[in-house]
Amino acid sequence: MKLTHIALLSSAVLGLAVVGCTAKVDGEGELETDEAQLVSDNDEAEATEDDVQAGLEDPLSGAEPSDPEAGMEAASEEELATKVKTNPGKFFKPAGCITTTLAGNVATHVFKDCTGPYGLAKLNGTVTSTYVLETGKLSITHEAKDFSINGATISGKRVVVYTKNGTLISKTRNGSWSGTTAKGNAIEHEANFVVTYDRSSKCVTRDGSATTSIGNREFSRTIEDYKRCGVGSLGCPDSGKVVLTASKNENTLSLTIEFLGGRKYTVTRPNGKTVTRSLICRA
Repeated sequence: MKLTHIALLSSAVLGLAVVGCTAKVDGEGELETDEAQLVSDNDEAEATEDDVQAGLEDPLSGAEPSDPEAGMEAASEEELATKVKTNPGKFFKPAGCITTTLAGNVATHVFKDCTGPYGLAKLNGTVTSTYVLETGKLSITHEAKDFSINGATISGKRVVVYTKNGTLISKTRNGSWSGTTAKGNAIEHEANFVVTYDRSSKCVTRDGSATTSIGNREFSRTIEDYKRCGVGSLGCPDSGKVVLTASKNENTLSLTIEFLGGRKYTVTRPNGKTVTRSLICRA
């Protein structure tokens, strides 16, 4: 789930929150300055987004550490209340660094110097989560103000809806937040994504879009037909496309990243030239 960033064009796998791959150069071709800036902005934005999703939303859904991708499953409001109260403490260390208080269907999670899943550190602040449980559906609204996580500070709201159909669990995420990145840059971010997870096939899919501004630069990202099966969080994607788009001086800059299955992916530049790269992942 948690991503790492070690090379230019690692944005090819960022924002998916379902892979742990990184990228390395494999072939000829370099990016122009504006193209490299677009990639760098996306890396910075998605580092923060990944921290929010993997470090907060999944643990506060009531999930178990052994199965965080699947989200929460509760047979009754009583079972939901128990999981919401006890399960966050299984994700965050040291013991007692997070305190959860329930009032009806609203949980207030107070963090104090927590270390979270996937090596996340320095979690401080309060997240308020409102839970609505229906048959086969769990809706959670997470709200935070000036919450610090891994050096970034965020404020905003995210609505996460889990639905289940047989072994297939879908998670819809809609919302926006603003604040500062770990590098200290002002950021505003709005995202709408749908992720599915099939427990029988161990396949994850993802589609959606996001719009982000960092300083005075704004860009958008769309993910289409992303799929990864049976190889865990560090596995290589089977397929998918990521499109990064930015505008500058009335011109549009666009990069298209396509996963080819296994470790290979391509980057198509605005001039139509295609560059081949390799992911560091489990094939």
